[in-house]
Amino acid sequence: MNTKFDVYGMGNALVDVQFQVCEQALHDLDLDKGGMRLVDTAQQNILLDYCRHLSAHRASGGSAANSMIALAQLGGRAAYGCLVGDDELGRFYFDEMQSLGVHLHTPPVSGQPTGTCIILITPDAERTMNTALGASGVFAVEHVTEDALKQATWLYLEGYLFSTPSGQAAARRALELARKHRVKVSLTCSDRFIVEACGDALRAAVAECDLVFANQQEAGAYVGQERAEDIFPRFRDSAPNVVMTRGDQGAWGTFGGTTFQVPAVPVQALDATGAGDMFAGAFLYAITHSYTAEDAARLACRLSSKVVSQLGPRLHGDVTALLRDG
Repeated sequence: MNTKFDVYGMGNALVDVQFQVCEQALHDLDLDKGGMRLVDTAQQNILLDYCRHLSAHRASGGSAANSMIALAQLGGRAAYGCLVGDDELGRFYFDEMQSLGVHLHTPPVSGQPTGTCIILITPDAERTMNTALGASGVFAVEHVTEDALKQATWLYLEGYLFSTPSGQAAARRALELARKHRVKVSLTCSDRFIVEACGDALRAAVAECDLVFANQQEAGAYVGQERAEDIFPRFRDSAPNVVMTRGDQGAWGTFGGTTFQVPAVPVQALDATGAGDMFAGAFLYAITHSYTAEDAARLACRLSSKVVSQLGPRLHGDVTALLRDG
C-alpha cells in the first residue's frame, strides 16, 4: 500500500525551555531529581522567575514530537497530531516543526496557552522536567485526524497522552482508526510516572500495539521487576515487538522474530533530554527503510549517544550524514 507518511505521531506539543543549573537549584525548588511533574501556569512562572538570570535554550518539543523530528531529519516522512495555543509560542512551534519537515495539520486553539516544559539540567546531565500542558491538556477525540493517520505506515503514541482523560480517549480513537486502516501501532511508555499513574489505560493500549518502547525503569514498573534480566523476559511478552533501552548499557529488544542486545556508544553526556525520543525516532526510521532489527537498534543507540553529548533534544546540521558514518 502506498502511504504518504512513514509515521503519524500523536502527543503533546510543548515548547521546551532548558536551563543548566546546580544541584542546589533542585533543593531550593523542592524538585525530585530526574523526575517529571505536571504543574500549572503559576508554578511554571515560579520556575521561570528563579531561572531568570540563566541562559535559556528554547525548542519545539514533546516526547513524540522529538521522535518525529528525528525521523524527518533522517529523511523519513513524518506527520504529527498535536494542539498548540493561538499565541506567540504556538506560532513558534508550528513554524519550527514545519521547517524541520514534520507535517502538522491541526489548527491552533483559542483560549489556551501553548504548553511548555521547563527542563533543569544538572552537571551530571540528568534532566528534571516540569510540564504545563496548556493546549495539549485539551487534546481530544475531535483532534485525531483520520485522513492523516490512514496515510501512514505506523502510528506512534506517547505515553504522556494518558495523563488526561481526553488524551486517553484520543489514544483509543487513534487505535480504532489504526485497526480500521491497517496501520501498525507503536507506543512509548514515556515515563515511570505514566506507568504507575495510568497503568490500566496504558496496558489496554499496549495490548493493541505492534511495538512498544520503554526504558529499563519504565519496563520494570510495568512488569513489577527490578533487575534487567528479570524485567526483559516479562516485558517481551507484553507485545509482539518490544525495545527496552538501558542508558549507557545499550538496548535489548525483539522485533520481527529477531532478539537483540546492542551496546551503547561511549560518550561524555551533557544533557540526557531527548535520548529516548531520539532512539524511538531513529528506530522507526530504520524499520521503515529496510534496516534489520539489530541494525535499527545500533543506529538508534549511536544517534542517542550524539544527542546526549549536546544541549537540547535534537541534532543539528546534516543529520542524514550520520547514516553514512555507520
